[in-house]
Amino acid sequence: MRSRTSTGSSCGTRRRRRSCRSTQWSALRRPASDPKIWHDQLKRIVDAAAAPNMTIQVIPFSAGLHGLLGGSLSLLCSVAYLEGNNSGDLIEEPEEVARYRLAYGRLRDAALSPHDSSAFMRQLVEDSRP
Repeated sequence: MRSRTSTGSSCGTRRRRRSCRSTQWSALRRPASDPKIWHDQLKRIVDAAAAPNMTIQVIPFSAGLHGLLGGSLSLLCSVAYLEGNNSGDLIEEPEEVARYRLAYGRLRDAALSPHDSSAFMRQLVEDSRP
């Protein structure tokens, strides 16, 4: 499952790359039409969050509106990639990339902690058992 409202960053060497992902609370609360598929997707996200090189944080509704709604953002070492429903933009200008890094940092600050996010997602897995 890939949330259209996810954001993430990845930087480092190929062997030691750490991946951080944030996803909207609503994306995790909107089930697939097949309960088994939905359960399996949620379980896969929980399993991925347990990987030592992965951090997943859930952005609760209480975080309110933010500048990264409406698409996904991927941050690599020196570029940002914005993806919407019908387009994608590669941002290479350092000042603009820095602005997106700041927005992503603020969003991570508003998200649940990785521990609380994992607990929330594990509860969703339990609640979604077919």
